[in-house]
Amino acid sequence: MTAQAKYTAIAIVFAVSLAAVVLFHSFQMTVVSELAGIPAVAALFGALFQLGRDSIAFERSMRLEEEKNRFSIGATSHMANVVFDKHVEYCERYIAEVFETLTNLFRHGPHEDALKHASSLYLIRRAWSVWLTPEIESELEQFEASIRRIGANAHLVAMVPGEPTAIKAMYAEFAAVFGAKYGFKQWDGEDVPQDHAIEAVIAHLRSVLGIDELTRLRSELIRRATEDLTRSA
Repeated sequence: MTAQAKYTAIAIVFAVSLAAVVLFHSFQMTVVSELAGIPAVAALFGALFQLGRDSIAFERSMRLEEEKNRFSIGATSHMANVVFDKHVEYCERYIAEVFETLTNLFRHGPHEDALKHASSLYLIRRAWSVWLTPEIESELEQFEASIRRIGANAHLVAMVPGEPTAIKAMYAEFAAVFGAKYGFKQWDGEDVPQDHAIEAVIAHLRSVLGIDELTRLRSELIRRATEDLTRSA
């Protein structure tokens, strides 16, 4: 029986008993009237008893729910911290290899060594693949593909010196990797795509870590703390 049904039954017993008391009292049947009031008293005690039980059950359910929520929050917070730490570790390793790649390309120009760098970037990403979403990997794959095409075309030019198509494609990818920041807004009369340039890669990794959001949050916390100190001074 539900709690609502129990309270309804108690209320009915109380009402019937009270009506009987009034009825028998009106007929001056004192003894019968007193006996008829016993169920009303019992109903009151029953109601108090049921209220106590329901209160205990409610408090217990609240404690269980609170413990469950505390466990859930603790587990998810721990997992979130682990994921963030893994993302930090991955981004640091990946960006270090990116700058090593760019340093090599900047120093020697389009070169076959770009193939080794593309392979290193892929291996780093694969080592952390369990912690990365497809969205995170998508843009980085484009960057790695550009590095790989530079190396492949450089290898072709080394095998077939002066091959015009390979040379043009090699330098077009070279311009796309360095991007506008390094002066490559156009190449061979065409606009250079900027979606997988080094700046786009850095911006993408910063978004993975939420650096901009964390920086704004830190600034806001410092501002509020400073205002509190100023008011209390």
